[in-house]
Amino acid sequence: MAVLLELLRSDVDALRGGDDQALDIERLTDVVDYFGHYPDRVHHPREETMFAVFREHHEASPELGNALRRVHEQHETLPKLTVAVSEMLDAAAHGSLVLRDELVTQLDHFIESQLEHLDLEEGLIFPELREKMNAQDWLKVEALGPQGRDPIFGAEVEAEYRNLYRRLEAFLS
Repeated sequence: MAVLLELLRSDVDALRGGDDQALDIERLTDVVDYFGHYPDRVHHPREETMFAVFREHHEASPELGNALRRVHEQHETLPKLTVAVSEMLDAAAHGSLVLRDELVTQLDHFIESQLEHLDLEEGLIFPELREKMNAQDWLKVEALGPQGRDPIFGAEVEAEYRNLYRRLEAFLS
């Protein structure tokens, strides 16, 4: 997810610099749609299941408890942000007047919100959960959590994301 946000950031930076060629609405839309399709619908609900299983069997430190509350709030707000950015991109794709500065501001907010979310999870929450949760906890998460595979980073890239995957490969090389 962080790599997709880097790709998006490079497009936004070019757009911010006045490069009209950087306005690849299809690519911008593909990245934002991915976040609406997988993280918002599968990944975050699965994390909520993981957090619930953790709370059932383990005591959270005050710092972890605060982080879990913050991430839960983000799981509520991030999908709304994804929809707002998606609607703005859809309007631009269909010829509606969308000001460059407004689009850049919305995309910047989207990127920063997603990165803040990833940093909180990767930096504080996941290390402590990995340390404290046992095999039975993880089996319970697997059984209870929503099922779904990642359409880009899973075993197979889904057809609707192949162009984005190729762009991502080119960006990384």
